[in-house]
Amino acid sequence: MGTTPDEESARHLLEHQERSSNSMSDENDSRPVHSYWSSWEKRSSAFTALNRRLTRKHYFIGLALLLVITVFLANPYYSFLNTHRPESPSESSESQQHVVSVTLLPVSSTEIAIETAKPAKPVETAKPEKPTTPADSKSEEKPKDKPEQKKPADEPKEKAEKKPPENPPPPAEKAGGEAAAPSPKKQQHGMEPANPDYCTTWPIDAEGKYAPKPKPAQPLQLDSVAPEGGWKKPAGVKVIAMVFYGRRRNVDILDCYLRQNLAAYGGYLDEVWFMVHTPKKDDVDWLRGFVEGEPGYRFMDLGRCTTEGYGCIWEYAVEDDTIYIKIDDDILYIHHDTIPQLIHTRLAQPHPYAISAQLVNSPVTGWQQFHYGAIHPFLPDPKARPYRAAAETWRPSEMGLYPAATRPLEGNPLDVKPPYRGHPWLLLSESARDTVALTRTPMGAWNHDPGSAAIGFGPGWTSWAAAAQQLYSLLYNLEQNKMDRYHFGRALNYENDNDNETTTEGYSGPGGEQLYDMQYERYNLNFVAVWGRDVAVALPIKDDELEMTSEIPRRLGRPFVIDTRAVVAHYAFFTQREGISKTDLLDRWRAFANENVCSAANQKRPWDTRCEGF
Repeated sequence: MGTTPDEESARHLLEHQERSSNSMSDENDSRPVHSYWSSWEKRSSAFTALNRRLTRKHYFIGLALLLVITVFLANPYYSFLNTHRPESPSESSESQQHVVSVTLLPVSSTEIAIETAKPAKPVETAKPEKPTTPADSKSEEKPKDKPEQKKPADEPKEKAEKKPPENPPPPAEKAGGEAAAPSPKKQQHGMEPANPDYCTTWPIDAEGKYAPKPKPAQPLQLDSVAPEGGWKKPAGVKVIAMVFYGRRRNVDILDCYLRQNLAAYGGYLDEVWFMVHTPKKDDVDWLRGFVEGEPGYRFMDLGRCTTEGYGCIWEYAVEDDTIYIKIDDDILYIHHDTIPQLIHTRLAQPHPYAISAQLVNSPVTGWQQFHYGAIHPFLPDPKARPYRAAAETWRPSEMGLYPAATRPLEGNPLDVKPPYRGHPWLLLSESARDTVALTRTPMGAWNHDPGSAAIGFGPGWTSWAAAAQQLYSLLYNLEQNKMDRYHFGRALNYENDNDNETTTEGYSGPGGEQLYDMQYERYNLNFVAVWGRDVAVALPIKDDELEMTSEIPRRLGRPFVIDTRAVVAHYAFFTQREGISKTDLLDRWRAFANENVCSAANQKRPWDTRCEGF
C-alpha cells in the first residue's frame, strides 16, 4: 500500500530521533533540511543553533586548551614545555689538572680614612707643544735608557711611606689564618637621575631605597689552580695595579676584586693607582671621595694626559723592578687565581714581553672559547616586555630555559635587537650533547661566517650579542664550577739564548703552565702584566694596544702571550655598548660580587631607577 508524502516525512523523522538518542556525535547528522525549520525552537536565535551543535568532545577540547593557556601564562619557563634535563656524569668533562676547592671569602676595605695630599699646582713644562715624555726629561747624569718616572700632580714632593694608624682595630681572622680587612668606610652614592641608557632590575623603590639581599649560608665553591699550600706572594716583588679610570659605575663593582687582591689583606697588589682619564667632573669627584676609604688606593692626576690618548699613561709605569698590571675600568670579574697566576707567570717566563689575562668578551679568545666548550647556547628573552618581578640574582639557571615552543631567531643572530631594557638571556639546552643548539646563537653565526675583516675587528668586536653570550656563558660556568673550560693553553718553552734578555734570577715556583702565544698579532689590552723596565725601553707609546701587543714585541723579538688560567670578564667595547647596556648583565655581575666577593659592610647597590615593567 502506498504512502503519502506527509507520512513518509514523519517516518524519516522518527528514525532520525532513534539514531540521535544512541549517538554522542553530530558530525554525521543527516536530518532533512525541512525538519530544522519545522521546529519553533530552532528559529529562536543563531546562538541557540550554534549551542545545539556543540558536543561533549568540543567541550573537552576547549577545557584542555584553556588549562594549557593558563599554566603557560602563569610561568612559561617552568611549564611542562620546558623539562630540565641535568647533565649526566658521562656528559661532563673532568679536569686533567690538579685542582683544590676554594671557598670565596669576601675582603672588605678599611674603615679608617687617610688624608690625601691636596692637588698641587700644575708644573710648568717646556715651551714645545708636544707633551714632555720621560725620555725627553732625562738629565745628563741619568743613563740614556733610564726614563724618569712621572709623578701624579697631587702627590707630595717628599712622599713618605704610608704609616698604619696608631691604634688600628684588631683584624678579623679568615680561613687559613690570614687576616681579613676591617670593615670599609661606607661610601653612599645617590641614585642617578633617569638615564635612557641605564636602569636596574633590582627591587629599588622610587626614592632609591634598597634592602640588600642576605648572603647565603653556604658560599660558592670554586676550584683553584693554586699550588699546594695556597698562593704566596714572592718576596721582593713590587706589584702595582693601574686602573685606566673613566666610569664610576663600573669601578664600583671592580672595587671588591681590587680590595680582595691587595697585599695588605693577603693578596699581591701593593698599590692600586686610578689613572684618571676623563674630564667628567662627576666621575672625578666621586673617585676622590672613593679612594679616601682605602689606604692602598691612589688618585692619579695625569695633567694634560687626562684628555689625550692612552699611550701617555704608560709614562708613569717605568720603575725597573715593578710589575704593573694594567686594568680597564670595565672589568666586571676577576677570578681569584688571576692576579697571582699572572705574577708567577711573569716571573717564570721572562722572555715574553707582556703577559695578558684571558678575556671573556674578546674576539681572539672568544673564538677559542667557542671551540673549547666554554660557550653555551644562550639567546635573548623572546618576550617583548618584562614578565618577572625585580630581583637580585646572578645564576642563569634561576631564569629557566628558553621556551621550547618559541621559534628560533629569524635572520642573523649577530644582529638581534634587544627586546626590552633589563632583559636576560636564556639557555636553549642544558645537555652537553645538544651541540646543534649552539649553531642557532650569535657565537654559532660568527663561527659560520667570520666575515672579511681581521679577527680583532670582526663580529667579536662589533656584535653586542656575541659579547652578551660570552658573559652569560661565564656566569653559567661559574655556577657549575667549570672554569677549567677556559684553560686551553699549554706550556711554552722559550730558551734563554740572549745574554741581554731580562731574566728573573732566583725564581723557582709555579707559572706559565697554560699559555697561548699571539704570534705578534694584535690582542686587546684590557688586563696585562708587564715589567716597568720593559715599558721604559718602548717609550714613547701612542697606540698602546697595537704597539704593546704586536709592534713592540715583534721589534724586540719577545712575544705577547695570554695566560689562559687567568680569567677576567670584560664588559663591552664601545661598538657593543648600546645593545649590551639593555641587558641585565651589570645587575648580575654586581649580584655575583655582593654574594661572593664584597664584604657585608661593602655591599654594592644599583645606581639607577628600576627598569620599566619590573
